[in-house]
Amino acid sequence: MNKAFLKFLILNFSFFILLSAACGRKKEAPVDLGPAPAVSAFVLKNLLSEFPGEIRTADYAGKVQLVLFFRSDDPACRGSVADWNALLKDFSGRGFVLVGVLVDDRDTDQIAAEALDLGAAFPVGLATDARLVDAFGGPAAIRAIPTAFLLDRTGNPVRIYAGFEPLAQIRDDVDRTLDGRSIVDRKAKPAVPEENAP
Repeated sequence: MNKAFLKFLILNFSFFILLSAACGRKKEAPVDLGPAPAVSAFVLKNLLSEFPGEIRTADYAGKVQLVLFFRSDDPACRGSVADWNALLKDFSGRGFVLVGVLVDDRDTDQIAAEALDLGAAFPVGLATDARLVDAFGGPAAIRAIPTAFLLDRTGNPVRIYAGFEPLAQIRDDVDRTLDGRSIVDRKAKPAVPEENAP
């Protein structure tokens, strides 16, 4: 038997065996990550070098948190970083933290470079786990950029800010939440002064 023909037979037989094994293999089911962890138990990849490598929301237990979903390439978001830094500076001594979460599907290196250029005085993480968005109510809850969630000391959301809310309103809400006071319902009609009452 010709050596070249023998090699041809061996190669074809090997290919047939591999093909048969692959065809009989079941497709692997997607990995089920389970339900979203509580908002207070998330770990985010940190994008800023001056902070630890991971942002663990459990580290902020007992503090009032403003969790801010935004984009590093949005000019309005970038322009608001100074206001967010000022908010953190004013209230951090009373137990307030601000955590930035970038919602972006672009290249991670590009996002990280933009994040480093923000000048943020707060940790900025990347929302790589889709369950994080689910924990905050899903895509319908984050319907504007930025969207921020104010959490009380027990980790419960007390107010959602969709878009750019006046900083004075956020400041008042943070102040009240730190003191354990309820937040003013802005949808409620103001009380009619007694002298104007019918």
